[in-house]
Amino acid sequence: MFKTMSTRDIQKDGPAKVLLYAHHGWGKTYQCRYFQKRYGKGIIISGEAGLKSVEDVDIDYLPFSSWNNKHNPEEGVYSFRGIVRMLQSDEFKKAGYKWIAIDSLTEMSERLVEQLEYEWKEKGKTADFQMWGEYNRLMLGSLKWIRDLPYHVYVSALAKEEKDANDVTQYWVLVKGQAVSKHVPALFDHVFCGVRTTEKTEGGRPKVKRYVVTDEVSGWHGKARDPLNRLKPYEEVDDITELLERMANGKEQSDE
Repeated sequence: MFKTMSTRDIQKDGPAKVLLYAHHGWGKTYQCRYFQKRYGKGIIISGEAGLKSVEDVDIDYLPFSSWNNKHNPEEGVYSFRGIVRMLQSDEFKKAGYKWIAIDSLTEMSERLVEQLEYEWKEKGKTADFQMWGEYNRLMLGSLKWIRDLPYHVYVSALAKEEKDANDVTQYWVLVKGQAVSKHVPALFDHVFCGVRTTEKTEGGRPKVKRYVVTDEVSGWHGKARDPLNRLKPYEEVDDITELLERMANGKEQSDE
């Protein structure tokens, strides 16, 4: 029996897989409140020192302090790998979560390198090509596993600046390893880049504006799975779920 499927049948409101990278202070962690408001119950897997920007809202979170060292939820100590095992449990699957956030990929990368350097030191070795090959395998494999979970997935990361051969500044995801930094965006449906500018009002007071880059613009490496071109390369918005909603619901971009 010859039977095909149609691309028109692909679920438009299926879970979004999003990476947002930006410099300090753009509001990457703050996005979690928007995910909670729009999609419902979610959980943050946090490697950051704190979640001050969302402390006024009720969002579940699990803080990881290592890649695969001590993991004891009773003592409030978690490792990233331990949290992954928790996500695989039936208890988690029945908890009713709609979205998962990794805050941040930059910290996740740091914890993995610390783990591997410790393991290599225990073997009497220093960091070598084999260690970085293992880093690439574990980092990308873990991201793919998280991406493929049946929830909306939001991953944040810091941005780093790098000069290219023409002395033009390029902005990439800040993680350890050049190969991983360039490969990470390919894993996600949408890669948004947060840009923050400060302008003066007529009264001389500073006014902060936040933009989201959704394409390859001005050295940023954004992208959006947006076949109907609903998004502009630069969007003046501080809530990325607005962009996801626009693409899902077919709202056309404004020329204003």
